[in-house]
Amino acid sequence: MSKKEAVEAIATSAVASVENSQTDTATPPALPANPDIETVEFDTPIIRNNLTISEVNINKPKTGALRGLSLADLLKVDVDTVIKLVPRVSTPPLTEHEVAALDPADFLSISTAVVGFFASKDQRKKTRLEAETAKAEASPTA
Repeated sequence: MSKKEAVEAIATSAVASVENSQTDTATPPALPANPDIETVEFDTPIIRNNLTISEVNINKPKTGALRGLSLADLLKVDVDTVIKLVPRVSTPPLTEHEVAALDPADFLSISTAVVGFFASKDQRKKTRLEAETAKAEASPTA
């Protein structure tokens, strides 16, 4: 194959690739969700200096993050216990003061995310699937 033929072959395959990608209407498969992270969207965003925090990731607590806290209080969604835990497991990290100042609906969402990690893996998977199904049914179709 001559150099000219090689260049033409490469150009032809590149054009075909571009044409195929433009006509392909299928969306790529969604990446699997990390079961150890829950994203909580705030109804009332947190304003920190010039930064607006409208959502936060809650990471599954490790044993060290639970140090000094009562599991019974955490499972009862004791406000003081949740206020102490959330800064240890949130990304971006929220301060205790910010957690204490959350809108009650946002606080409940974060509390639910935290307590949800204490369910078994199968229970969390089932709950996540039900939530995704409900969200898909509630969203308007194009």
